[in-house]
Amino acid sequence: MAAPVVLACNGEARTKALEAPLGPVPLVDVDPDPDAIEVSIVAAPGRWAFLPGKPADVWSYRDGNVDGDEGRVPGPMLLGKLGDRVTVHFRNELPEPTTLHWHGIKVPALHDGSNVSQMAVDPGESFTYEFTFTEAGTFWFHPHLSADEQIERGLYAPIVVRGEDDIAVDADRMLVLDDVKVESSGVLSPTITGLDLMVGRQGNVLLVNGERLPRFEAAAGGRERWRLLNTANGTYFNVGLPGHRLRVIGLDGGLLPEPYEVDAVVIAPGERYELLVELGGVEGDTLELQTQHYDRGHDLPDQGPRPLATFALTAPPASPANQSPAPRGQIDPLPVTADTPRRSFTLSEQEPANPGDEPRFFINDEAYPDVTRLVVGTDEVEVWEIVNDAEMDHPFHLHGTFFQVLDQPHLGWKDTVNVPRKSTVRIAVDFDNPGLWMYHCHILEHAERGMMGILQVGPSP
Repeated sequence: MAAPVVLACNGEARTKALEAPLGPVPLVDVDPDPDAIEVSIVAAPGRWAFLPGKPADVWSYRDGNVDGDEGRVPGPMLLGKLGDRVTVHFRNELPEPTTLHWHGIKVPALHDGSNVSQMAVDPGESFTYEFTFTEAGTFWFHPHLSADEQIERGLYAPIVVRGEDDIAVDADRMLVLDDVKVESSGVLSPTITGLDLMVGRQGNVLLVNGERLPRFEAAAGGRERWRLLNTANGTYFNVGLPGHRLRVIGLDGGLLPEPYEVDAVVIAPGERYELLVELGGVEGDTLELQTQHYDRGHDLPDQGPRPLATFALTAPPASPANQSPAPRGQIDPLPVTADTPRRSFTLSEQEPANPGDEPRFFINDEAYPDVTRLVVGTDEVEVWEIVNDAEMDHPFHLHGTFFQVLDQPHLGWKDTVNVPRKSTVRIAVDFDNPGLWMYHCHILEHAERGMMGILQVGPSP
């Protein structure tokens, strides 16, 4: 397993007893309090090789508490545990304004980093974010200004919040999925096509933890916990491990009360899934993680199975962990009755009428920023019917709280749900976090071109 977090205390290094998942390196925590985290994040131009030996100019996050640290894609992981008080000192060294949005974390509204909750952090300026980890699970942070451009350039990083639910596994892995469009020289392509704007930018290089076709070592016969996060602008990943069943143990907001098994899991942009994987095999075997075609509309071509990563099996673990039961969360269904207030949201699209025009995207025939603010009372429960009238799927993301999907058999907490084309998805929402929030499609080109709305919970701030 990865090393625990190292922190500085009166000039001396010590460790907190917090195990980091395998994957992106954790941010250095400089607060000696075991129930507090203090980290520093810098957004700046950098270099990163999406193709071996061919570095590209990117924008990336680096650890401001590590002298000489260089930015990386994805950025360093924010690691903590349930109940931790978090302080993030953020500095913007980019040539344009940006923010940090804590996707899935229930932060105070003024620290959400969205277009309506916070003034942008200008170049050369700083901002300190403060919040508490109130849920255990897998989350991420990224900008919320010009997100289609800034995230595509490399500004994103995972968050892992540990709870009291951890079970024995032979490896806990953070697998950040992305794709980028690069030229043969390795640089990010400056070309944005009409198809990119219509369906979300489609990359020609698939990435896991910032690498093309990485090779991981894993113990033969081992049990692993995989935390899958889709950070792509528009690409859906349909992830499978041929010859293996995957046990889904968690969604966006944490562990499920009843895990379930699948052959593959479709992960829309912004979604997270936690899996328990029994690797099997013998030392010397290799396993290939793949993504299959998922038909999300607009006649996107089927490219067949595409490799994501290779797992090279090593000697079996000395004390296998595969006898432990699958972890389970404790979730009560939200109280939905015939009298529960209901709202309907229709997602629609408008293809460009003339060459050179951009497509437009709407919620209830309104395009951000010219939208009607929704107002709900604090601690009210509502049912939202998300009606997708478009010719493609749209992942619907809500800031500030979680929801339960009423049309699926697996009870769990979500903050992003895929709404297939020409279909309706119903969600139950408990508005327990006052302030101004946003809801939008998490295909980033769609949100930036109108498919975004504003929600006010409680009195006007």
